[in-house]
Amino acid sequence: MPADGLDLEAVLAARLGHSAFRPGQREVIAAVLSGRDALAILPTGGGKSVTYQFPPLATGRCCLVVSPLLALMRDQVASARAKGIRAEVIDSGVSAEGRADILRRVRDGGVEVLYASPEGLDRLSADLEGARPFGLFAVDEAHCVSQWGPDFRPHYLRLAAARGKVAPDAPLLAVTATATQRVEAELVTNLGMRDPFVFRGTFFRRNLRLAAWRKDGATDARDAVAALLHAHGDDAAIVYRMSRSGAASLAGWLRRRGVPALVYHAGLEADERARVQDAFLAGRCRVVVATVAFGMGVDKSDVRLVVHADLPGSMEAYAQEIGRAGRDGGDSDCVLLYSWADVQRRAGLFAALAPDRARVLSDALRGTYRFAASGSCRQRALCAHFGESVRPPCGACDACRAVSAAALLRRGGW
Repeated sequence: MPADGLDLEAVLAARLGHSAFRPGQREVIAAVLSGRDALAILPTGGGKSVTYQFPPLATGRCCLVVSPLLALMRDQVASARAKGIRAEVIDSGVSAEGRADILRRVRDGGVEVLYASPEGLDRLSADLEGARPFGLFAVDEAHCVSQWGPDFRPHYLRLAAARGKVAPDAPLLAVTATATQRVEAELVTNLGMRDPFVFRGTFFRRNLRLAAWRKDGATDARDAVAALLHAHGDDAAIVYRMSRSGAASLAGWLRRRGVPALVYHAGLEADERARVQDAFLAGRCRVVVATVAFGMGVDKSDVRLVVHADLPGSMEAYAQEIGRAGRDGGDSDCVLLYSWADVQRRAGLFAALAPDRARVLSDALRGTYRFAASGSCRQRALCAHFGESVRPPCGACDACRAVSAAALLRRGGW
């Protein structure tokens, strides 16, 4: 899949309508076009999808994208089609006739980007036996290889073998918004990457104003959430809770106080989740109270407030979730409410896991608590977790700007 002679900027303008690449995109694309494996660690909103959507537009060979969630894949297909990309998804909801038609068009070069889950790759390999239509094997949200593989998505640990069956002559591109150096090494090993080109973008987003304050209990957290939402007027906001019951309870409490909040978690029916997500994206709902199930792949540029009403389970989760704010570059507030009780509640969920895995999760949780309880520069601490150096004062956190909780509850308090 050589890049020689290709005017990448011309293809970018003609097919995607962009005048220039974002940081890292061109380097990653050039690497995979030359046939090299690549790992792209780009911040949320940094244009990760372009790195795997672009190569088939330049070469005419389909890109197979492995993605973790059905709803996410469908959103990605809709987004790609809106750009004029011939994209399809193969999942359990596709009829036998529809699947046969998609596969025929894949073989004939009529599909530019094909999305599939890790669990669907064995059947896809069998269906395409003898054909080699893929010019790129991409793993979206690649941190799931480390986060989910050992626990309840074992197919994530089989992706290297799956690549050998379904796309043996294609480079592998792994993309994610969050990966520590440890996770980076795990990805390279578990995916069987061959001397990969690695691009690591910055985790310092100056427009995200980070703050944290200690909560005393559920009532205190609810009052703080309500006050933050009031301070942000009609701004779009996401409030994260640790549990499904906590998300539902807080959303109901807010509605009874005049805030038309919707709830989102994995226990809802698929149609209801889609309704909530569509309402949020379309601006018909400004507040969603959710578990970690909400947000992956949600492309809403003007979220101005992300509140963690409970302590996140890891710095990686925290970075992913605050990354959904301010994707248009506008100033946005990210407020973390925490207590030691959050640590105790989450730790209770680890009891059923293998001891080594429980220890890893417990260490990650305690690291997040230390981050929240610290009075030092939050942007520096967040970036340091991912191996990046930021010199304080950052100008974008409550510690460096000496912003009080009371000031945060006033519109424009920063």
